[in-house]
Amino acid sequence: MQKESLNKGKGLYFLIFKTAVIEIAVTAISMLIFAAVMFLAGLDKNLSPVLATVSAAIGTLIAAFFAAKKIGNRGYLTGIAVGGATFIIITLISLIVDGGSITFNTLFHFIIIMLSALIGGISGVNKKGKKYI
Repeated sequence: MQKESLNKGKGLYFLIFKTAVIEIAVTAISMLIFAAVMFLAGLDKNLSPVLATVSAAIGTLIAAFFAAKKIGNRGYLTGIAVGGATFIIITLISLIVDGGSITFNTLFHFIIIMLSALIGGISGVNKKGKKYI
């Protein structure tokens, strides 16, 4: 019994690591695409924060979808976990880099990231596929 739960624990840690890598990769790729579009279209730099939030939301949606699909149940909880972790990490990095404080814009980021994570988690559970955990 213990060996079985140990393997599930290792599988869960690997899933968390894999989800984080997917989220970072998707967010970076979407940021690169938005940066290229902004450069080629000659858009104003004031649009950058909005597109950064959209990029984080896209990465969170894909990561929550992937994690929920692998877990196979309780997609809303998986989405909340992925979204919450993403929001905390982004907020901490923002506070360290900018040295600012939590503002109304932080609430906006929280709502966008959590909604995209919930949608990704619920969609991932409803997608038929191989379940590992």
